[in-house]
Amino acid sequence: MWIALAVAITLPQDPAPRATSLAVELAPAPTASKAAPRWSPKGAKVALHGEGDVLSGGFALGPVGSPGVAVRLAKSAGAERYDTLTIDLDRDGVLADDEALATVPKEQRGKWWSSFTATVQVPVPAEGDAAAATRPYAMNLWFVEDPLEPDAPPTLRWSRRGFQLGEVAIGGEPAFVQISEREMDGVFDQRDAWALARSEAELATAPPRSLEQHCWLDGVAWRAIAIDPHGRRLRFESFDPGITEAEEKAKADVYRPDREAARAKSPLAFGKDLAAALATAKQGGKRVFVDFETTWCGPCKLMDQWVYTAADVVAAADAVVAVQLDGDEQRELAKRYDVGGYPTMLLLDADGKELRRAVGYRSVKAMVEFLGR
Repeated sequence: MWIALAVAITLPQDPAPRATSLAVELAPAPTASKAAPRWSPKGAKVALHGEGDVLSGGFALGPVGSPGVAVRLAKSAGAERYDTLTIDLDRDGVLADDEALATVPKEQRGKWWSSFTATVQVPVPAEGDAAAATRPYAMNLWFVEDPLEPDAPPTLRWSRRGFQLGEVAIGGEPAFVQISEREMDGVFDQRDAWALARSEAELATAPPRSLEQHCWLDGVAWRAIAIDPHGRRLRFESFDPGITEAEEKAKADVYRPDREAARAKSPLAFGKDLAAALATAKQGGKRVFVDFETTWCGPCKLMDQWVYTAADVVAAADAVVAVQLDGDEQRELAKRYDVGGYPTMLLLDADGKELRRAVGYRSVKAMVEFLGR
């Protein structure tokens, strides 16, 4: 007699892919490298003190205990503007004559700019058989004089130019790693940025991601797990973030709703004269919408392209008189209305009194609400 038996057989499941951990050695990249990131961190400020033709100050850069970087800004004989910056490039505590940098101040947007480039040395402690050394830290420095603000405290600003670069094999093919400072203190940590790509050229276009965020390479996510504070090496590993690269990009595309919004037959019509706009508003019993922008403002250009061409925004603006002002050209008005960033949008009554304001990019939905309330 044959007896049929039902036997449940459980087949072994494919194991989850094992994480791959890698280490890459990093070194300062040439400033002309094609892997140089196309973004720059916000400039740091250095308060200056002094009188007349000489201003002095300093800032910290490098590990705890490193000497400060002293700077001296001066006017050469007969110069009307500050055109000489002496900076302690070798960190020996002495401002030597051969550390003086010269420039020709230029007028831009009604202000005078004195711009310099320098490479300061950052101390690197001894490690293993390697003796103590220094790491070159390339930077841009600039000083701005504003004739409309003669009593403004003198301030030198600076931002890094250099970065660390390394090469490692992933999947049998070369890959390149870049780390660059976002927090400009001369020390690398989780607040700074990294990028991972198959070529140096791809690194240049990579968006800045902090070392607390992951990077993608060939559809695989990688996260940093250890960074040497002096930028000599980075350890990172593959992992599953629970989302695909395509899904992550779609989620991060905050401008997508504005790009896909219905377009008006004609963009929002802006005037260029605030006094005329106020007069027109008073006659028609309307309010005035003022958009302060500049030619160099990226978010302003995006709003011109996607927000002020949207049908809903143009319809909402029917109840206002719109005027668009260049903050660099209309500096008195920008000062009167305390404009500190671009774009700045104001809603005024017909007498010029501010009713509300918004600063920075505003979506189609947010702008409809702004104009309609």
